[in-house]
Amino acid sequence: MFKKKEPNLLRSEIRDRLGATPLRETKKWLFNGFQLEDKKKEEIISSLYSGHHLLILGPPGSGKTVLAEKISSILGDMEVIKDCPVNCHPQMPLCPWCMDRKMELEIELQVMPASQRVKRVQGSPELLPEDLIGGLDPEAAIIYGLHDIRAFTPGKLLRSNGGFLLLDFVDRIPERVLNVVLNALEDSINIGGYEERIQLDTLIIATGGEGALRSLPIDMIDHFDIVELHYLQDREIEGHIFFDGKDIDDSLKDNIMSVVHKTRDHPDIKRGVSTRGEVKFAELIPIYKRISSKKDNEILKTASKVSLPHRITIAPHAEAIRSSDEIVGEIVDEVLYGTDKKKYGIVLTEEEVRGLIEEIMRVERFKQPLKLGYFDLLLKRIHRFPESQLAKIHKKAADQLEEDIQSGNRKDMTEDLLWEIEDMRKNKDRMFEEYKKRLEELALKETLDMLEDKNVLEKSAQGWDMTRKAVTMLLEKLVPKYWDYYNSSGDGRHKTGKRLNFGDGRIVGLRRYRFGDRYRDVSIKDTIREAIKNRRDQIAREDIMVKKRDIRKKLEIAMTIDLSGTMSQLDKLWYAKESAVALALACTHYKDRIGVVTFSNMADIVVEITGNPYLVAKKVLDLELHENAFTNIGYGLSKARSLLTQHKRGEVKQHIVLVSDGDANAPKPFPERYCLEEASKTIRKGITISCVCINEKSSNPWLMREISRIGKGRIYVIGGTEELTSALLEERSYISSFGA
Repeated sequence: MFKKKEPNLLRSEIRDRLGATPLRETKKWLFNGFQLEDKKKEEIISSLYSGHHLLILGPPGSGKTVLAEKISSILGDMEVIKDCPVNCHPQMPLCPWCMDRKMELEIELQVMPASQRVKRVQGSPELLPEDLIGGLDPEAAIIYGLHDIRAFTPGKLLRSNGGFLLLDFVDRIPERVLNVVLNALEDSINIGGYEERIQLDTLIIATGGEGALRSLPIDMIDHFDIVELHYLQDREIEGHIFFDGKDIDDSLKDNIMSVVHKTRDHPDIKRGVSTRGEVKFAELIPIYKRISSKKDNEILKTASKVSLPHRITIAPHAEAIRSSDEIVGEIVDEVLYGTDKKKYGIVLTEEEVRGLIEEIMRVERFKQPLKLGYFDLLLKRIHRFPESQLAKIHKKAADQLEEDIQSGNRKDMTEDLLWEIEDMRKNKDRMFEEYKKRLEELALKETLDMLEDKNVLEKSAQGWDMTRKAVTMLLEKLVPKYWDYYNSSGDGRHKTGKRLNFGDGRIVGLRRYRFGDRYRDVSIKDTIREAIKNRRDQIAREDIMVKKRDIRKKLEIAMTIDLSGTMSQLDKLWYAKESAVALALACTHYKDRIGVVTFSNMADIVVEITGNPYLVAKKVLDLELHENAFTNIGYGLSKARSLLTQHKRGEVKQHIVLVSDGDANAPKPFPERYCLEEASKTIRKGITISCVCINEKSSNPWLMREISRIGKGRIYVIGGTEELTSALLEERSYISSFGA
């Protein structure tokens, strides 16, 4: 051990540098050329003056790394001890290397340039603790001995002593490396098996994405001041940055910015075009104008196809049914040509439209009249259920229509229709019922026209069907946002360190060699390091280290849904539909596949095994109960088994999820025995079974438990249908992680 070093020299230098000029001048030279709000500048200067570590968060391309590098320019040249690997100050040569040399020779000094006082680490799952701390130098270890401090080569964290350590993409760094950073945040660190504890005088500036706070451990976040960056909102400043010196018309500049901004607000896009992407897009336009004779609108279309589709990330609910080229094309057309849609008296929010779509798909009393085109019946049911979303929108449309007619604001109505309504209005004391009925019919027609114009409904041969856009919006509403809380680094979120239920082959750690491991997974560097630690002249089998990767088998799930009459109780079928859609979205997100089987008297394959959640949603949402039908669970299992065995692709894990109340009553005379026999046949095919029992009236939890026991799966007995979705997602997670 050695005397503790005072870790204040760097902070003192920063305070002196910031205090040397007035605040206005400090902002000017520190953030020169970087567009940032004054409030943010003051936050950063306050943190630096206080000597605090800084975490800069923001979307991709918002300038986080550039800002971190700007901040690091505050440092100047520094006098240090010559050849000291951790940059000891001449007044305090207290590191193990300097202490060791003090006994042998006189200490010399040298000037370290400001540029060398900043060390940068790029965050990635492959990063190792040794990259920050350092490791053994094999040649030095042979000369000086394994436990001599001279055999140790410091990493970037130690070499950043007396300066800044820039951690780019800190949210991509594995947990074991973050533990090293956590020690550094407390201004000291241990190095391997050595007894020495190195005192650090380092300021850490980290950058991360918008979701970094969810993945980083709270103990680490507690050491940072946080500054959040956003995309530029001021069009004038944005135009100045991107288009100064470029031969582009103002209208074209505005269109370029509008296209980029719309990608950031589009409901089907999870991540829009970044600032970096906008710069690249803006750079293409003058080149196209120079080499092409096309008009500006055509140039914008062409450049957008080349520059934008790969720079957006489609939202989970839309990724299987829409392409990035299609979405970008729609946005460009909307910016260039606008939307040629009829203006209506009422305006619906996106949330109201989604709520209406869910109601129509969920409630049979509205779904059937719409599908069959029974206009009068639909109007009667709107009167009967005034609290429904459709009734509220219809009332809003009727009130607005009457107001517009009385004020003469409606220019889109024919003269004959206006005279008819006007006569009714004048005589409404005598003809009140006829007037009211006609007004409500017109309001309902306008409501349906508006929904058709919004591409929610489309005319069919008989009535109206839900459009592809409506199903997509319903997916967006139903999709659980649970994957935003997962970190796909392989070892799991940093808070727990648990392995997650998915993997994509990334390196997540090391282990010793086992028979059957692939040669390409052997880590030469770590094997040599292990051999040196074990003091071997030649590498033995026990020294061989292998990279661990986060891999798993793909899943194929057959969701088997009960459509018998007992499922009509308490919205059981709707929650089964909602759960099937949520499960399909989860499977798609992790590149798994799902199929759907329904059963009552017999069984049908509704959706073949697929990775397309739109197809699953479209088919499942159209399911209807089989009134007065029996519950043939055994045949449902048989059909699901047949579906999976026909579609098996290579090394996949196949699993059946049975959703029912468990009240098997077909075929006679032994329906329960038939269920258990089919479960036994299924497990012999290597297909596991889990059951979700909706424990309401007419349920049989015992039978469902027996099926899941035989099928080597799990049983979920839920008290309310609202719990169904969470039970299915938990089951998908379980079988993916550990097997059923």
